[in-house]
Amino acid sequence: MGGEEEGVIEDREKWNQRYLAEEYPQHPSRIVQEYALLAPGGKALDLACGNGRNSVFLAHHGFRVDAVDISDVGLSRFSDQSPEIFPICMDLDRFDIPEKKYAIILNIRYLSRRLFPYIRDGLMPGGILIFETYMEGEPDEDDPTPSCRDYLLRENELLHAFLRLRIIYYREYKGESRKGRSHIASLVAQRIP
Repeated sequence: MGGEEEGVIEDREKWNQRYLAEEYPQHPSRIVQEYALLAPGGKALDLACGNGRNSVFLAHHGFRVDAVDISDVGLSRFSDQSPEIFPICMDLDRFDIPEKKYAIILNIRYLSRRLFPYIRDGLMPGGILIFETYMEGEPDEDDPTPSCRDYLLRENELLHAFLRLRIIYYREYKGESRKGRSHIASLVAQRIP
């Protein structure tokens, strides 16, 4: 086994252990509830779907959902809740998004800048992107935001990454996360038909 494959196995084991040891929210993200139904019906992609809370929401609203995550434990917790959910256990560093395939793409609490152009191109005309994740901010003792800058957006970075899309909503703020208050960037955008 090469070092790259070992890294994938280590990441999978790390996330599997987290899903076994920690509680994760079961209800869909507020931003998904508020904006997902702007998307035309059809195929959805939920990147780093975790325990599937957003995938289940989309499936219950008529979408066929490709739910991608590295954790087979996370995927096993929801993949049988709807025949419209198609779990894909894969490292997102190796995942390719087909062009113009998805009516909606979700990227919640995950950051891989490598995926930015693939996300844009993966939306079908009229498709909706909902992206919300952590960003850099002034640290304080109540802030559980990840400390590695590789996993944190910079000010206005998310907005600039998706300016080729029609921006419906954008906000940077300090808001609630499952472990406290964190600096967050939220974006909803549409691929122009």
